[in-house]
Amino acid sequence: MRPGATKRIAVSGTVVAFLIVAGLGNQWVFKESWGRSSDSGKWYMVLLRIVGHPLWIADKGDLGDEFRFSFTTRDVTAGYVGIAVLFVVVAAVLAFGARGLNERAGGFVAFILGWFALVLGGALHALTVFTIVHDEAGRRPGGSGFQDAMTTIQAGTYFGLLTGWLVGLAAVAGYAASRRAAPPTDYPPPPVTVYGQAAAYGPPGTPGNVGPGFPPRSPYDAPTTIRPAGPPPSAPPRPTGAPDTPPGGYRP
Repeated sequence: MRPGATKRIAVSGTVVAFLIVAGLGNQWVFKESWGRSSDSGKWYMVLLRIVGHPLWIADKGDLGDEFRFSFTTRDVTAGYVGIAVLFVVVAAVLAFGARGLNERAGGFVAFILGWFALVLGGALHALTVFTIVHDEAGRRPGGSGFQDAMTTIQAGTYFGLLTGWLVGLAAVAGYAASRRAAPPTDYPPPPVTVYGQAAAYGPPGTPGNVGPGFPPRSPYDAPTTIRPAGPPPSAPPRPTGAPDTPPGGYRP
């Protein structure tokens, strides 16, 4: 997995999930899909109700009395808390799942991963909202709390199934962008051995720099003295009357 791919996938998928919730889960879409009109039973209105499941309300007084129930402050708070849980789940699933992508099937796996992230996020959003607003008076006739919870989770799962492919496409786009990005160049260079000693890179102009962009070291820069090329120096002349043999006591 290329460096930075995990961050790109998580960020792109979470941003698309935010746009889906902001565009389809607002109270104006809710009014249009659940209001009393001649098209309330059509298939596209049912579809609009499903994709607008993560409801956020900016002004509960604007909803009026045209619905069979009224929204309370508790309902509004539960909606925002559930949406926050949805975003956290989507970002966490994408971040942890993207670490296992490989180069061969990474695009397809990223697509499935993004889709699954919103399905799971939608289910946990519904469960969070149900946990906050549920009470005994809110049960359906003949139903139980567990049955109502499963019904609510089912609605959140439908939302993820119908819109999660958009998060999957965003994850694929993030994965593709990470593959086109140039590899990072901020890794430390490998050690270089010069004259039997390790040489480290330093800022330009530092004496003894060895590496790309620096001039090669000459023999005179070596730690030990190296005789330059050329004929060896001649021996000094022997003094007049010097003996040809070494002094006494010398043993070769």
